[in-house]
Amino acid sequence: MFKKIGEMRRDRAFVVLLILLLLGGAAYALRETGGGGWMPGCALKKLTGYDCPGCGMTRASYATLHGNIAQAFRFNPVGMILLPLALVAIGIELIGWVRGKPLPFRIRTGKWGATVLLAIILAWWVLRNLFWKL
Repeated sequence: MFKKIGEMRRDRAFVVLLILLLLGGAAYALRETGGGGWMPGCALKKLTGYDCPGCGMTRASYATLHGNIAQAFRFNPVGMILLPLALVAIGIELIGWVRGKPLPFRIRTGKWGATVLLAIILAWWVLRNLFWKL
C-alpha cells in the first residue's frame, strides 16, 4: 500500500526525465527553422492515402511552437482543441502520481464522456476524408 522511499524517488526521476525529454524536443522544434520538413509523415496516410484523426498534429504542434495558431488550426482543428485538454488531464494525473495521492480536482470523463470523445474522433476521421477530398 505504501511506497518505499526508493520507489518514490525512481518515480519522480522518471517524470523529471520525461519532462526534460519533452522540453528538449520542443526546444529543438522551436529552434528549427526549416519549415518542419524533417518531421516524419503519417504511416496510415502513406499506406492508405487517407488522413487519420491525428494527421497534421505534428505540423500543428510545430506551428504552435512558432506562434502560428491559425495555421495550426488549419492542419488539424479538432486535434488543436483536444490536445490541450488531454495535456491538462495527463498533467493533473501525473502530479497526483508523483505525490502519491490524487489532486482534489481531476478531469473525469466516465463512460459517457469517453463515448462522446470517441464519437467526435471517429466523426472527424470520416468527415475529413469524405468532404475535403471532393
